Amino acid sequence: MRFFVLALGLAVSGCVDVATSPVEVAASVQAGAPQAHYETFPAALFAGMSYSCSEPGQTLVRPNANEIRCESYLEPDATAGAILEFNGTVDNLPKFVLSLISQPASSGYVVTADTYLRVPNPNGQVAKVRFEDREVTQDLHELFELTGGRPL
Repeated sequence: MRFFVLALGLAVSGCVDVATSPVEVAASVQAGAPQAHYETFPAALFAGMSYSCSEPGQTLVRPNANEIRCESYLEPDATAGAILEFNGTVDNLPKFVLSLISQPASSGYVVTADTYLRVPNPNGQVAKVRFEDREVTQDLHELFELTGGRPL
């Protein structure tokens, strides 16, 4: 997806907000993250994510029926930069993550998209490096509309 490259470039360039936590929690998404309303479960969105997250270096993670993540390894230079900038480790390399979380709402489902750079630290904590980018948000809104959602 083209926003992977945009997001990665911004994350590594320093336009970031860093949060660290020992464990990733599905509910801990970026404030103001792109959202959309779907009348029914967003099956087309989740299927599209499954299809598009199939390149070498990408891993599809489905922790439960309402959440899906595409985790992508970075290019070598970006990996080195992220490790140095955010106290990472070579034992567990940084990844760019696109996460979609669907939650039932009174009239359907609300999907929240979250994009971040996940940088594991030597002490076992994980830095989630987030950023805001209007172009990435616009790309996600277009994706929501293409799959039957109404951006919020």
